[in-house]
Amino acid sequence: MKRQYVLAVLSACMFSLAGCGSVVTLNSTAEETQAQETEMQEIEMQEIKMQEIAAPEENSALQDSLQNVAKKNESSVKLATKTFADATQERYEYYLTKEELLADVAQGIIFRVDTAFQKPMCPIVNGGNWPFYVHEDNVVNLEISYSNLISKTSKTFYPYGEKVCVDVLSPDGETAYHFEKLYDEIMQDTSIQEQIAVTPGEWTLKISFAYVCDEARSHFKVCASYESPSEEDINWLRKARLREHDAGIRPETKGGAADFELTDDGKKFLEYICKTVNDFERTDKKDEAFWRDFLFLAYTGLWEDKAEIVKVPRADLGFDEPVVKVSLEEAQAYARLVFGEELPDLKPAFEEMKERQTSFFFADGYYYIGTSDFPDFQFHFDDCTVYEEEGSVYAVAQYGIDFEGVSNVGTVRLTLVPAENENGFVLIEKERAFVSGF
Repeated sequence: MKRQYVLAVLSACMFSLAGCGSVVTLNSTAEETQAQETEMQEIEMQEIKMQEIAAPEENSALQDSLQNVAKKNESSVKLATKTFADATQERYEYYLTKEELLADVAQGIIFRVDTAFQKPMCPIVNGGNWPFYVHEDNVVNLEISYSNLISKTSKTFYPYGEKVCVDVLSPDGETAYHFEKLYDEIMQDTSIQEQIAVTPGEWTLKISFAYVCDEARSHFKVCASYESPSEEDINWLRKARLREHDAGIRPETKGGAADFELTDDGKKFLEYICKTVNDFERTDKKDEAFWRDFLFLAYTGLWEDKAEIVKVPRADLGFDEPVVKVSLEEAQAYARLVFGEELPDLKPAFEEMKERQTSFFFADGYYYIGTSDFPDFQFHFDDCTVYEEEGSVYAVAQYGIDFEGVSNVGTVRLTLVPAENENGFVLIEKERAFVSGF
């Protein structure tokens, strides 16, 4: 299960939650007063700065005032952080205690979030995936309801943007249900209930949301449950929900069941993958556009020392275009090496290309891919951690990103599983993220 979630306090700081998710509510008068004091201190800081601009000769006194306010603000942030940490320790998954989670599972509830926050809270969940297993034909009851959500036209949530998105994905990765509201659309109060027919196999509930809370409480609820849960459904769900928390996804140690090693050659191979493979999640269905990009990016940057280069007459360009000539067999083998999957029957003709498009076509058993350069990004290996979960082993390799002399402008995370090939692994997920403001 992949979970990324953040709770932002607008006037104080942003908290990042790792492991099982939870969010603190400002229920007590003392806590709400603390948040209001923090906002007042921010306003006071702004007023002092405006005075400094208007009367520069009073800088000394104003600097003292600024320092005093800064100390008060720092104290407020520390108290808010402590209050937040104390409250989150009692939670287990999202906003539920372990007992609440187990009670939900016993009733056949696949997932439930039901909150009522107010300013200054800003809940964020990005890419939350919850698998559930269907042992016989059934129906999933899905409820999505929310009110008083606020949008700030994406200024608060770089790079996410305000949103409410819910998807139900079939075992084949097909979308059985999709709900999406973005930016100002989330400000329309919503309450819907859907019934989704499900067949045997492992399904996925995918949830993302980000919104700003107002002075009045912002209510938000998403709940998915089996219409008629079987004992097998509940047992599978309980095991899946508790596995990460109780059994733990733990780093592999020497002498353990896993025998995974990322060699220097493997690291160099992944460095090239950082540059040439688009981001994707393990549950994504790789469509034709994905495979086109994969082949094009894999070969477009190669030159004579690493590939066969030929010239293709291009009347629309006014010159013979240098292209990389790649056999179908080589492309198929490379797809298997990277993903452990077969390359689909993708054979675009020369005539299908748009005018002045960099070449990408198939003819007589070969792909012809026009040469081009990449932006000046460099990738360097940072770390690789191997995880073992009840006999299932995977690794996460992390690379740092440099750009035009600026170091660490972002990171790339590559999720790998062991495979019997020359690398010893295949790629099942890639995620790239840049630092704020880049």
